[in-house]
Amino acid sequence: MHRSHRVAGALVGAAVGDALAAPFADAPPGEFSRRFPTPARGARTEMGGADPGRFTAAFARTLEALIDEEFAFPEPLCRALDGEPVEFAGRDVADVLRRAIDGKQDAMAAGALAGAVFGMAGIPMRWSSVVHGEAAGRSWRLDDLQELAAALDGHPAPPYDPGHIPRLGPTEVLPGIWAGNLDGARYSDSSFAVISLCRLGEPFGHEVQRMAYLADNEHNTELDVVLEDVLADMAALRAEGRRILVHCHGGASRTGLVLRAWLRRTEGLSVDEATRLVADRWPYLGLWNGSFTDALKRMAAR
Repeated sequence: MHRSHRVAGALVGAAVGDALAAPFADAPPGEFSRRFPTPARGARTEMGGADPGRFTAAFARTLEALIDEEFAFPEPLCRALDGEPVEFAGRDVADVLRRAIDGKQDAMAAGALAGAVFGMAGIPMRWSSVVHGEAAGRSWRLDDLQELAAALDGHPAPPYDPGHIPRLGPTEVLPGIWAGNLDGARYSDSSFAVISLCRLGEPFGHEVQRMAYLADNEHNTELDVVLEDVLADMAALRAEGRRILVHCHGGASRTGLVLRAWLRRTEGLSVDEATRLVADRWPYLGLWNGSFTDALKRMAAR
């Protein structure tokens, strides 16, 4: 896993842990698991409170300390960011945070360490997509935190500008599953539950929007984890009767990956069968990323 994935995971994981734990501050131990014995992947997730996903003043102070270069990094976190083994309790980010909140521990610190270990892709998108708040005189959302993480790691980049592209979609490709490109999704009916597979610039105005950490290259080291997270959320949202709109920037490669994976998971189609069906119904399907097809093949082996 590239260090940049660990750095982004640590910062976003800390924000997620802080926001997720906030409504349970005065709850008894074990209340998180009692209230959520199974993952809540539908429109309403485990992020609670009056403004779900809002981080607290404690994370705001941490963010400001990071910006001012006054934050003292714990030694285990430094080792995790360097890819060295560290001790922690839990099998993944969600399990680490559940244990921390149930045990009345520091969920912000637990989220940072888990994010560094499992990377940005290991953070459930139903949580990372809604994290937000104010610090250092400005507002912060997921994209802002990812940009700050890159800058803190010595690789600053200009703010993302998606540009303007001709709209594609939304088009119903599979029952209840629609496809589009970035602007096709951005300007779609707000009742869609949107699965975003690319950076956005400004977030959409849809009630439900999930943002997955996925690039159209060969360097998605946690691709299988992301794909499972996306498919599980889609299944939960469809079970609620929601129309799902899947998109990436061009509506081709990443969108095609998820559409084909959905067919593999729900219809039991082979990779070739799923590819032919999607290509027939969504002519913008892109097949240039071999790692995506490899991931689809691995689905049968799991």
